[in-house]
Amino acid sequence: MATDSTDPRVGLIVRIGIIAIGTLVVTHLGITAYFDSLAKAETYRKVGSIKPEALMAARADEQQRLSSGPMPIDKSMQLMAAKGRMGMAPELAPSASKDIAPLQGWMQMPSDVPPTMMPPEPTPAPPVAPSAAPSASAAPGAAPPAGSNTPRHP
Repeated sequence: MATDSTDPRVGLIVRIGIIAIGTLVVTHLGITAYFDSLAKAETYRKVGSIKPEALMAARADEQQRLSSGPMPIDKSMQLMAAKGRMGMAPELAPSASKDIAPLQGWMQMPSDVPPTMMPPEPTPAPPVAPSAAPSASAAPGAAPPAGSNTPRHP
């Protein structure tokens, strides 16, 4: 019986392995790209090419309501650009809020509520007897008395 005692051809085996792996990688990439292109085409056919009829109807209805109201939107935009908000009623004019509800959660707040946010205080009763001479603390620019209800500013 004859036995083969020659060395294996390692270089040829490595080259064949590299070529096989390269071929498998290229085949995988090609098949994946082909599948992705078919999936995108099918998705477009089922979803993308269909016109959204409900959305188009809603937009047409909105456009019709904007153009046929008591004052069409085009005319009101031109009027707003020409006059601005000068003729606005006081109820519609912007103003500072007097709502203190957002501040109620700030119980640990170190300063008092700003005076513009305070509810209106009742008017005090007139003094019974007028004082004979004004005190030094009543001078203009002097600090209010210690017991006054004047709110502190932060």
